[in-house]
Amino acid sequence: MKLKLCLKTISWVLASALLCSACQSWIPKAQGLATPQWVAQNYQRQDQIEVQWKTQSFSFLLYQQQQGQSLDMLALSLTGQQLFKLSFDGQKVKVEQRIEPMKLLPFDYVVRDILYATYPNFAALHAAQNTVIQKADTIYIQQQPVLKTQQNEGVIELDNLQVPYQMVISAVSNTLEDDQGGIDD
Repeated sequence: MKLKLCLKTISWVLASALLCSACQSWIPKAQGLATPQWVAQNYQRQDQIEVQWKTQSFSFLLYQQQQGQSLDMLALSLTGQQLFKLSFDGQKVKVEQRIEPMKLLPFDYVVRDILYATYPNFAALHAAQNTVIQKADTIYIQQQPVLKTQQNEGVIELDNLQVPYQMVISAVSNTLEDDQGGIDD
């Protein structure tokens, strides 16, 4: 009897694991992310991001910093809690840390869309492959519309057409720089 119960439990666990891995594979890979033209450089940017995905919404501060080949992204809640940390090497996104409510967020798409909206000439890095074309406010990958962007006075609005979510990016001035002034002046 115990062996039968144990086998049923193992079967249930394996079936659940397969089902969960199948759920993750329903979201297609983010095309237009990997680029052979990725170059090492120094780059830094800070933004406030608002994401609406399914029934959840997130607001956070995003710090992007590239030193060399790796672009690191760190997201903090508006109260300072670390939400996720990831890196991009020009080929793939490596999620290093994330909080539970963000476990299913499609980070490949989020990173790709942020890069198209904020990273200098990211669309041009794909020009040699002839797979990415930007016409007016829409980015097409392999002739399919994937991302709509709209820029208004320091605010970028994104609408992902593949994995339906919306994102608003508002630039935040770099408060980490020495402004040559200060409290003691």
